[in-house]
Amino acid sequence: MASSTNHPDLASMSEKTSRPTTPHSTQSTHQPHPSPLPHRTASGTEPIEPTVATGLSMIASQERSHHEEESHLAFAFLRKERPLPGKNLYYCMLFGLFLVMFLAGWNDASQGPLLPSLQDYYHVDYLIIAIIWLANFVGFLSAGITNVHIMDRLGFGIAATIGALSQGFGYVLMCWGGPYPLFVCAYLFVGFGLGLQDAQVNSLTSRLPDASTKMFLMHAVYGLGATVSPFVSTAFVQHEPTHVYYYFAVSLALAILTALVLALVFRGRTEDQVVGKRLPDGESSTEVQGGVPMTTTGTSVGVESGVVTPLEKEPRRQQQQQQRLPDEAREKLEGSGNKMKRIMRTPAIHFMAFYIMIYVGVEVTIGGWVTSFIVDERGGDSNSGYVTTGYFAGLTLGRVVPIPVTKLLGQHNAIYVYSAIAFALEFVVWFTNSIPGNAVAFAFIGFFLGPMYPIVMMVVTEIIPGELQAGSIGWIASLGQAGSAMMPFITGAISDRYGVWILQPLIIAFLVADVALWALVPRHRRVTA
Repeated sequence: MASSTNHPDLASMSEKTSRPTTPHSTQSTHQPHPSPLPHRTASGTEPIEPTVATGLSMIASQERSHHEEESHLAFAFLRKERPLPGKNLYYCMLFGLFLVMFLAGWNDASQGPLLPSLQDYYHVDYLIIAIIWLANFVGFLSAGITNVHIMDRLGFGIAATIGALSQGFGYVLMCWGGPYPLFVCAYLFVGFGLGLQDAQVNSLTSRLPDASTKMFLMHAVYGLGATVSPFVSTAFVQHEPTHVYYYFAVSLALAILTALVLALVFRGRTEDQVVGKRLPDGESSTEVQGGVPMTTTGTSVGVESGVVTPLEKEPRRQQQQQQRLPDEAREKLEGSGNKMKRIMRTPAIHFMAFYIMIYVGVEVTIGGWVTSFIVDERGGDSNSGYVTTGYFAGLTLGRVVPIPVTKLLGQHNAIYVYSAIAFALEFVVWFTNSIPGNAVAFAFIGFFLGPMYPIVMMVVTEIIPGELQAGSIGWIASLGQAGSAMMPFITGAISDRYGVWILQPLIIAFLVADVALWALVPRHRRVTA
């Protein structure tokens, strides 16, 4: 463990922790460094704080109170310096993130095979059963709106655990076959919990070493959960056709496991306590307090259990910290409300957010309605649920296998190529009246849709300033989850009148709209901090 004398920022952290300063005292040259505790954004990440006295003069010149300069985190243990997680804890944290994504995929893929049986159990039509997605939408949207403020107050570890518990509470309301209004209300809690967790996990993953590959893997695990889920739900349809809601007891067990893992592994850590603070424009630093050195370079300091985590090997020029001092000082003073305003005023963020809203909507709409489509339009039986499995299996492989192709094409061009292929395959499904043919086509549609979500998340880190990336990812992910709820509802409402055959032309129209939105996303950074 490196000495603090070799890292003046660490020494200043200790001094600031033991002796708080007032806004007037910050003007003194006796205090060379600002507070190490950054103001938090939606996912808890901020640039490294200024480290020279000139930055303090700039901070002091602002008309802000001492209370506003301090972190808004609700509890003292969230603000204190913590040692970097050791290698074993680092991998346990990765497992926790993977588990969150597995449960998200498990949840999203379960409705499709269960839908016909739930319609029979509750005696409702397409329109009424589709209300579950509308409730999901309200939950997701609530998570998107409140995510910034929850993260400001509670940080990653607590917020993610609350999300898992909220999701679990929804399954409690579902798993005993209660009245349909209660079943619908349960999706409010499930949607809120999923939205909260999804925002945190995507933000944290974007800061890992080799973040692009890990983002693909993280969403491949989502696909894995979505692949496994139809096997289980279809088994309930076949063996417990009058009690298919028992399936949600299995989902409840997974949600409890996820909450326990998040609570025990992260132990309430904020994101900065997990990965350290970030330099402006998304650059990393090796002199961080209490964080997994997953975004740092060189050898970390303060590693828990005395184990050095695997780090990136490129040398860093720590002088960049001082060169960017004015922006850093200003960011110190920004509250969550100001950050959210900046995000809302950035067009590129909204282009990507609405792209993801439609994309995730398409992804979940196909998974949610493909079984009903095969049964009603192609004459399938209870085994039709396995078509959903093939679709999500393709989605899973699509988030791993095409990684080299995506790097070769470039992220922006890859979106166009994959969209065009998925577009063509939708026409194949539409005009081919064959269950095996449709099943294969749906699997390939999943394969080419698979890479798109992680590609967008990595584009965010390329074209959005570092201090806005966390909140932007949270907003984009939450709006994506809202799309996963809203668009299946729209499909159900239209299918109630025209029939579920309408699924294919709707998906084609959504894909065209998505490509049009993607054309508006800039290829290079145009936003200034």
